[in-house]
Amino acid sequence: MASLLIGATEPTGAASLVGGQTDDSVCDLGSASQNARKIYEAGDFIRAQCKNGQVLVGSSIVPAGGFDSEVVRLARTFCRMADIQIRRTQGNMAGLVMEIDEVRCIIGKLSK
Repeated sequence: MASLLIGATEPTGAASLVGGQTDDSVCDLGSASQNARKIYEAGDFIRAQCKNGQVLVGSSIVPAGGFDSEVVRLARTFCRMADIQIRRTQGNMAGLVMEIDEVRCIIGKLSK
């Protein structure tokens, strides 16, 4: 998902939690394997680095019990409900099968 939005250069205004290349239309939280340690800092990152109108993309591991993943919680905090697209898949991380939520939405709830 995020790979479709990666540009060849990183212009001013680009925001990537894990340091990947993106453009200024995207606020990239990275993949579940990239952001496992940083996803809990993502709320502060979004407030400081991202803007209303940017597309929030990212994925994170679904906690045991099927509760909302961190990336879904962030999407519900910073995006309008009607704009949130969630896809739940299974992935292999370090030999363990995990459920992973992938999120895409337009940021619209940041105060100016």
